This record gives sequence, C-alpha cells and structure tokens, in this order.
Amino acid sequence: MLIEVYSDGSATTGKPGGYGWVIVIDGQKHSEGSGYVDLATNNDMEMLASIEGLKAAARIALKPNTFDPLLQVILCSDSQIVLGWADGSYRFKQTSKMDKYDTLRALMKALNAKTRWIKGHSGDEHNERCDKLANLARKKLTEELNPTPKGKTQIGTKKTDTASIWHKGILKVIDFSLGIVEDYNKEVHGKRGSVIEIRESKDR
Repeated sequence: MLIEVYSDGSATTGKPGGYGWVIVIDGQKHSEGSGYVDLATNNDMEMLASIEGLKAAARIALKPNTFDPLLQVILCSDSQIVLGWADGSYRFKQTSKMDKYDTLRALMKALNAKTRWIKGHSGDEHNERCDKLANLARKKLTEELNPTPKGKTQIGTKKTDTASIWHKGILKVIDFSLGIVEDYNKEVHGKRGSVIEIRESKDR
C-alpha cells in the first residue's frame, strides 16, 4: 500500500493562518482536512499541515492487525524547509516550537515515511487542492461558491443580508444568509447600494 500525504500552509507572519492536507492511497484520493490558527507564520502552517496529514495517515496505516508490510508513506510538499525538517536533513532551531518538530519527526519515524518535493502552483492536482484548502481555512471559508449563471438568481432584488463587492473586475452580489454569490445583473438584482472592492493580495 502506498500512502501519499500532500500538505500545504497559508499565512503571513502575525496574521491568521490555515493549513490543508490530502491523503492519496494507491493513486486514489482517500480523504482531506484543513484547519485555522489565529496567529501564525507560513512555516508554522506548512509544518502543522504536514503533522495533521501524517496523523491522518497513521490512523489508516497503524490500525491494529491491519499493518501492511509493504506499506510506503510519502510526505509531499512544496516547502523544502518543512521536508528538510521532516526527514532530519535540516536542523530545527526554533526552541519555542520544538514540541511541534518532535511530533513531526516522531510521525515520520513511526510511518518510516519518505519525502517528495513538489513545485508549488505547477498543476499537481493534490498540491493545488491543499493550497485551496489552506487558503479557505485561513479565510474561515468552508468552500468557494460558484457564481449563479446570468439570468438565473436565488437572491433577486433582496436587500437584507446582502452586499455588493467588486472582485477581479466583476461585481458580485453576496447573500450572507443563504451563502450564495452571484454575478451582478441589474435586470435580476435591481439597483444595488454601497459597493466594496477586494484588491488582490500576495498573501499565501
């Protein structure tokens, strides 16, 4: 059995962070998870993503009476520094976070795991999914919402619990009570009030 643990983190120092992981078993996606942290660095989230992903792998691989002698576990990440910490090739110098490092190393040893670096944003399906999960978690969103096709609406001209936001040159109407996002259409949404603009950020 081959278990691949994909992981990724998203944070800017001193701001909220998020992490995501995906488990792939023998080439098939098995499970995924994510989480939010109030204050974190990007490396904090990269490490936590790896830890939580390896914990999930351990729950699968180390079940009593089900151990596979041919088991292989590979930690896959676009963070070379976290992979270096994971396999022991990089020295960990942050004494205040040594407990997390020890947990990472213990999981790697328990699973006899190897590491594999993946270039970030290179089109790898599972790495991209981890990146998306981490970013959604950082923003406290469960999943991105797809806009409703033009001409069709669940929001209509409703004004309560709604807001209009410019995003990437497109005016969006958001219904917070229903959790719906639609591209603005005057014919179906009517005249809108105040508008907020979301500017692109370089945060990961």
